[in-house]
Amino acid sequence: MLHCRFEKLFAATVKGLTVAALFILLFIILFILKESLVVFRQVSIGDFIFGGQWRPVSLNLRLGLWPILTASLVLSALALALALPPAVGAALFLAHVCPDRLGRPLRSLIAIMAGIPSVVYGFAGVVLLLPILERLFKMSSGDSLLAGGIVLGVMILPFIIATTTESMEAAAQGHSVVSRAMGVSRWYMLRRLVLPVSRMGIIAGAVLGVSRAMGETMAVIMVVGNSPLLPTELLGRIKPIPALIALEIGSAPLGSIHYHALFGAGFVLLVLLLAINLLFYFLRKRLVS
Repeated sequence: MLHCRFEKLFAATVKGLTVAALFILLFIILFILKESLVVFRQVSIGDFIFGGQWRPVSLNLRLGLWPILTASLVLSALALALALPPAVGAALFLAHVCPDRLGRPLRSLIAIMAGIPSVVYGFAGVVLLLPILERLFKMSSGDSLLAGGIVLGVMILPFIIATTTESMEAAAQGHSVVSRAMGVSRWYMLRRLVLPVSRMGIIAGAVLGVSRAMGETMAVIMVVGNSPLLPTELLGRIKPIPALIALEIGSAPLGSIHYHALFGAGFVLLVLLLAINLLFYFLRKRLVS
């Protein structure tokens, strides 16, 4: 009897915490939307998103987010392009090739990498990566889109590896025994069976990595140069949305158009992340069906 009551109490607690988490998320979205509506009453959504200049404190006010929004998208895409191939290779190695004695410390190391503060990655990028880019490309300063993509790629690597490894381990359970019985080589099984079956896990890891990259702030600020320019070249300077908000929110007077414009930029980033996750949801349903 006591055990039954404990189970009911536990179930009610879990449900209550779930509902509370949903309400907190809804409150955050509504608060950001409320603060953003002020700027959308003065500037149309189209001009705000597709405008080419960001001058929130100029007499000739310009609130165009397009170079900054594009920088966020291109930077995240570059980080994913750099991180996804090695992440899939590392996941295959950990799941099916690496012996247990080596696999356990490697997994622990990957978990530690995921927990390292972003400012540490940014500091390593400033001290190690930027001087290399300066010498390699004969640049006056290594701050660039390429530097940000490399740093973000390293940061999202452990998240993609962890998600993909679990998917590949589950995918091989139904194929490894049959493949051995039929004399199929391990590498043929991995290439022809495990990789296709694991595509949903790979996509999930990619979406998790993109979401992590698009919201990253501190490490990006330290290596991209923070200039609101269109990302037309790898060695050019950029300013993504998280860096814009972090750098300018402290100097924006409370209630000013600049203050509300920064909330508008945050709302655009939030909608973009929700759209990416919804796209993954519908893609998963299509692939599963």
